[in-house]
Amino acid sequence: MPVQLIGGSVGDAPFNRTFFNVTLGDLVEPAKGHAQKLTLYLVDGTTLDVCRIEEMTETYLALRVYQGSSDTCETTLHLIPYATIYRLEISQHASDRPGTRVGFSWSNAKRPSSKG
Repeated sequence: MPVQLIGGSVGDAPFNRTFFNVTLGDLVEPAKGHAQKLTLYLVDGTTLDVCRIEEMTETYLALRVYQGSSDTCETTLHLIPYATIYRLEISQHASDRPGTRVGFSWSNAKRPSSKG
C-alpha cells in the first residue's frame, strides 16, 4: 500500500528531499550543541543509525551509518530511496546510556541547501 501525504498525491514520500533539506535542520537546530542521534526505520525492517548524510538527490539519500555495535562510521555508502523510509527518530544523547551511538552530520562538501 503506497504512502500518501494529506494534500499530496499517491507515491509522495513523507520524508523526501525537502524534508531532509529544510525540516530536519529546523528540528535539530534548537538542540544545536547537544549530541543527537538520527535513526531511520525502513519498510523492510532495517534500522539505520545515521553517521553522515553525504548527498541528497530527488529520489534517494546517500549516507553512511554506524558500523555494527561500534561508534565507527562505516566506509560503505548506503543509497536509500526516500519512499522506503517510514519513520525517523531524533533523540538527544543521554550520557547515562553507555553504548548509545550519537552524532550525525551532513558532509561539508555536500551540505544541503534550503532550496528543497
